[in-house]
Amino acid sequence: MRELRRLGPGLLMVLSLGLLPVQVLASDIEGWWQSWDSLLLVSVEQGQARVFAAGILNPSLVKGELVSWSLEEPLTDAENPDANLRSRSLLGLEVGDGLREKGEYWQGRIYDPRSGTWYKSRLSIVDGQLNIRGYIGMPMLGQTRVFDPYEPCKVYEDKVMVIWPEAKPPLCAAK
Repeated sequence: MRELRRLGPGLLMVLSLGLLPVQVLASDIEGWWQSWDSLLLVSVEQGQARVFAAGILNPSLVKGELVSWSLEEPLTDAENPDANLRSRSLLGLEVGDGLREKGEYWQGRIYDPRSGTWYKSRLSIVDGQLNIRGYIGMPMLGQTRVFDPYEPCKVYEDKVMVIWPEAKPPLCAAK
């Protein structure tokens, strides 16, 4: 009986941990995700996540100014440190690299076309949202960008979400 008393607090703690909400599986990152200005497509192939810039609002905020663009004259990777890559379109650009599952999150690198910089990153699902944390050094020194599940029927005031022509997003099923 004394041994049970000694185990009591520890056993209670272990049992209570089982009552905590279960974290969504890291593989649930796969799919379509939208932020206030962009749309991401995340696919998982052979244990590696691939992240594409699948949609961009038009007009877009570029260096504090609204810029209109088209598929014929797209927004480009103008801030890329490699001059040979500055003319490539941002639409359809793969912005993730080496993203592999590490328990409750995916770890690798994420590209920020606004700065032309690759950051270490962690992708995870929190409360049904995709969280992408980019950082230098330690994760606690970074920033998190939050993406909601894609709503194909969403209407943007005075803007249009232009979708990457090679992507096949879910269609609006409005009645």
